[in-house]
Amino acid sequence: MSTLPLTLTDDHRTLVLHVLEDAPGQFTWRIVMEERCGAADEDCTVAAPSTYGSRAEAEAACWAAGNGILNGPRAAGELHAT
Repeated sequence: MSTLPLTLTDDHRTLVLHVLEDAPGQFTWRIVMEERCGAADEDCTVAAPSTYGSRAEAEAACWAAGNGILNGPRAAGELHAT
């Protein structure tokens, strides 16, 4: 996968998925959630509960967490680089 942030969306929110290298060989992820609630917009951040030994593991965990937040899972073809 790309090292650029990626986005997933549904009808109420946009998720920006970030994979970060904390220390050499230790990766983590962060999701910035932009939620649209009528007239008010609300943003929050969801952080990984642990670190991962590879970028691919962190990306997979981030993808799974993001899909769990959305109204229905998204396929890889619906992923967009930001």
